[in-house]
Amino acid sequence: MAAGYGRETLLTRVEAVALLKYQTAFAGKDVLDVGVGAGRTTPYLAPLARHYQAVDYSPAMVARVRTAFPGVSVALADMTDLHGFGDAGFDFVFASNNVFDAVGHEDRLRTLRGIHRILRHDGVLMFSGHNRDVRHAMQWPRPVVSRNPVTQMRHLFYWGVSLVNHARLRKAQTVRADHAIINDSAHDWSMLHYYIGPNEQARQLADEGFRLIEIFDQMGTPVATGDRATHSRSLLYVAQRVTIE
Repeated sequence: MAAGYGRETLLTRVEAVALLKYQTAFAGKDVLDVGVGAGRTTPYLAPLARHYQAVDYSPAMVARVRTAFPGVSVALADMTDLHGFGDAGFDFVFASNNVFDAVGHEDRLRTLRGIHRILRHDGVLMFSGHNRDVRHAMQWPRPVVSRNPVTQMRHLFYWGVSLVNHARLRKAQTVRADHAIINDSAHDWSMLHYYIGPNEQARQLADEGFRLIEIFDQMGTPVATGDRATHSRSLLYVAQRVTIE
């Protein structure tokens, strides 16, 4: 999997838009890149930061970043347990690829609390997440059709794999008032991901000591307050740390 992620080297459109708009939040500042993977975001953040620290829970990913970027500080760490970092040590935390959605509800809250602790006053958190309000959020695997017989056989094989995975995991899906755990198409329907709507995410952030500044859809277009962005499967959030009374 590390090799596959390593082929991705560009920022997404929404990441580029958001980072350009909020570059003063991280340029010349202390930056933590959470769930760095193979280092896709490293060359865009590290050169501009005063200090850049990357973390990932996968030893293979950490090793890949160390090889690709010898001068970069990268550590093996679980985002739900950031005890290795002191209080108020960073100005900017970046979490791409919907990484917060890889854990359940309690671990997500634990992650937000940990980030609140390590951010300085008025520090900024930028992260992406699956949008529960997107049209057809819960789906079944569907076959892909190709006129090429070899390609079609490959599509049919992976469709079968996806059906088996979905049948195994769909019973583990949960729907709550403020979020859902959904088996989606990632990695041939082999994973469960956390989905939350923009309004619910704003409340969740407020509960954990963050003020939501802005939301972007997948194309980098700002999402208006109250808009549920049903056209966008994922959203990017920009939030600022506030002091919890």
